[in-house]
Amino acid sequence: MAHIETWYRCPVCNQAYGSQGEAIDCRNAHLIVSERWAVGKGGKAVRINDNCSINGYGGINWALKEADMSDLVEVRKLQLKERNS
Repeated sequence: MAHIETWYRCPVCNQAYGSQGEAIDCRNAHLIVSERWAVGKGGKAVRINDNCSINGYGGINWALKEADMSDLVEVRKLQLKERNS
């Protein structure tokens, strides 16, 4: 007959364990991963890719510019026009 079990998952690697303690030990064994983000004036965040050139798509300078740009197409057109003027 079927039965119910409670599994505890590590939030980092998603491995299932039979006890909460084992899942906590697994979680604590993982290394902390740092990420770099460019945050614009309005709170928009753009992730900086460490494997890109500084000025290339995904690089630091691109992310800083992108973070200050709007996601709305019409507003973005105006921002690009002002930047190029």
